[in-house]
Amino acid sequence: MKYKSTDNFPIFIFLLSLLLGTASCSTTKYVGEKEYLLNKMVLKVDDKSINTGELKKNIKQKPNLKILGVWRFHLGLYNLSGRNENKGFNKWLRRIGEEPVVYEEFQAKRSLKQIEIYLRKKGYYNSVVRDSVLYKHKKAKIYYYVTANQPYRYRNIYHKVDELPYHFLSESQNKQELSDTSNLRKYVAADSLSSNIKSGLKVDSDILNEERIRISKLLKNQAYFNFSREYIHFMMDSTNKDHQMDVFVGMKKPALSKATLKYRINKLEIFTEYDSKLVLMNDLVYLSELDTMEYENAEFVFRKRMKIKPDVILSSILIKKGDLYNLNTVEQTYSRLQSLNQYKFVNVKFEEVHNTKSDSIGLLDCIIQLTPFNRQSYSVELEGTNSSGNIGFAGNFNYQHKNIFGGAEIFDVQLSNARETVKSSQQTDFNSSEYGIETKMSIPKFLLPFFNAEKFRKSYNPKTSFSLSYNYQQRPDYTRTIADASFGYFWKSSKYLRHTFNLVELNFVDVKNLSDNFLGSINNLYIQNSFADHVIATSRYSLTYNDQNINLPGNYNYLRFNLEVAGNTLGAIDKVFGNSKTIDYDDNGNIEGSYYDFFGIRYAQYIKSDIEYRFNHRINKANTMVYRLFFGLGYPYGNLKVLPFEKSYFSGGANGLRAWQVRSLGPGSYVSEDAIYPNNTADLKLEANMEYRFKLVWVLEGALFLDAGNIWAISKKDDRKGADFQLNRFYKEIALGTGFGTRIDLKFILFRIDLGLKLRDPSLEESKRWIIAHRPFRMNQLTFNIGIGYPF
Repeated sequence: MKYKSTDNFPIFIFLLSLLLGTASCSTTKYVGEKEYLLNKMVLKVDDKSINTGELKKNIKQKPNLKILGVWRFHLGLYNLSGRNENKGFNKWLRRIGEEPVVYEEFQAKRSLKQIEIYLRKKGYYNSVVRDSVLYKHKKAKIYYYVTANQPYRYRNIYHKVDELPYHFLSESQNKQELSDTSNLRKYVAADSLSSNIKSGLKVDSDILNEERIRISKLLKNQAYFNFSREYIHFMMDSTNKDHQMDVFVGMKKPALSKATLKYRINKLEIFTEYDSKLVLMNDLVYLSELDTMEYENAEFVFRKRMKIKPDVILSSILIKKGDLYNLNTVEQTYSRLQSLNQYKFVNVKFEEVHNTKSDSIGLLDCIIQLTPFNRQSYSVELEGTNSSGNIGFAGNFNYQHKNIFGGAEIFDVQLSNARETVKSSQQTDFNSSEYGIETKMSIPKFLLPFFNAEKFRKSYNPKTSFSLSYNYQQRPDYTRTIADASFGYFWKSSKYLRHTFNLVELNFVDVKNLSDNFLGSINNLYIQNSFADHVIATSRYSLTYNDQNINLPGNYNYLRFNLEVAGNTLGAIDKVFGNSKTIDYDDNGNIEGSYYDFFGIRYAQYIKSDIEYRFNHRINKANTMVYRLFFGLGYPYGNLKVLPFEKSYFSGGANGLRAWQVRSLGPGSYVSEDAIYPNNTADLKLEANMEYRFKLVWVLEGALFLDAGNIWAISKKDDRKGADFQLNRFYKEIALGTGFGTRIDLKFILFRIDLGLKLRDPSLEESKRWIIAHRPFRMNQLTFNIGIGYPF
């Protein structure tokens, strides 16, 4: 009765009825009289080591897509269409929907055969696969049963012909093999410890193919340019070996003698403004403008003049005249040229030099074709936000020059302006404005004063970055300006690992015009200090791991780790030179402490670190689960024993716990009775999110989410009641929120709307924190968020 008394309960009932009605519509509307809808597919395997996900890919017929595991939304759209398929509306419904999957016995038998083939590829030569079908109410449920039986495993692995048992190769097969004395066979045998084929592993044709690719790369890295993986083969013998196989890694004698010939780079030719269209058209104007220049044993071909300094281009090219051909060097050259962000097209090709004087080594001309981007570009960005009634908009003007000084430097300028209307606890609105300018410069060099890091530069191709920014924020309660300067580096140590190291980062924060109402709302001295004028001199390191493959949708991991240390260098300088401290007085004129300053402004000292992990699990093309964990901790000490406001953690908002307005949650169970607007920050943050995303219609997507977490204070000087982190109670102060959202994915941008609902609120009395059991539902309890892009 408590829930029925709410004004919006009829709306809830209507929406629920609509949802159930859609879900319960006949799914067999367009299934023929003697046909059956494939309602469910069940795969049962008796060997848990077999990858059932890969096994399911071999099944030719799968049931219609489901949302939440039960709702065939796309089939329902198709069934909403009328019988006349020529009508425009019916055609549209069928196009965006999904046609019913009708069970076919032929496809089931094909699936059985494909499963058997897959199992044999994985070493299960004696497996048994069968199926059974259950028919009920025009629906079919098919079961696939796999009895794997004992798999075959590798026993002995041979890389030399002389090591083989006498019966392994026939006389004709023996004649086709490269001899053990050949250099190619020696390279492969010497590198056998790196082989993917190991004694005791299950026989796997995919592993054999990977080994073929590995050996081919190994030999190409030894200058065998014309060697092909097709020359590598495997012979296996399982006779009387009790589910074991001996494997011989064979290498056939190449039909072409060039395949066993090493190659050296004869000439390096670089086209810096290559236009494939004009070349194919044999454009006389384009060809007449080409000029040639010799520089550092390389020949540059350009139009009119060199736009980028030749030494900058050569520093990204690891292929050198006179060196032996090496595939790794070629791949790294591709990667480095693309990372310059100067060229939209990069091609490295080789041409053999014929009629050479030597028969023992071949010669290659290396031709590198580079097609540049436009040097200058600009863009305009507009954003709108709405979080629990806080309406705002922002605009950015971005300008980029990709080669401002001729050294492939990338120069960015961003002008920004934002305004927001914020609702206070007194139900009055006030406006805030923000203006900013930011400039960045990225240089494809490793600038490190007083140190020689040539080996590091060659290995990781680091870049140096500079940035300057100025930000002005005007609010009714205070005015703040932030000036920032940084100098650092970024590089990639592997395909998935990226590092950023800001050696020096300076922030000057000036806070003025603090209103009496604002100071009254933060009567805690510890929090007031976080709004004082200060300088932050920090060094920051960030590591990011991301194994996402944009071109191949699937599961991927994302890990980000940050470590930040501030104020130690300035503190050491003050102590070494014996600089005097400034006395700090409180509002009553009493001495509160003392501190060092930097150009008359107090500087902060702290250490801060956080780690974030995300896992994206792709269930199928229409359903995805995303998980996120975040933990962060900042510890202030020394000169300013409080984390600056802009370095503190907060919770709530469109990218955190979406059932709470931004900065309105925590710390812990703390409740601020005097706060005019949400502004809660703290030193420690713990957050976990789970989001189920599903495709709906066209560009429309849906999401259901569950968010949990909070922030806490760790300093003993923070005396806000319930704000401190305690092991015996922090888990009782975990906030929990849920909700649903819609997304509009336009590929180049994604608009997001999320509605969050509180489930557990730590700011309430401990016995009443579960809101579902203690409060009737009302629409105004939903927290409304608009954002750009996915929340995580």
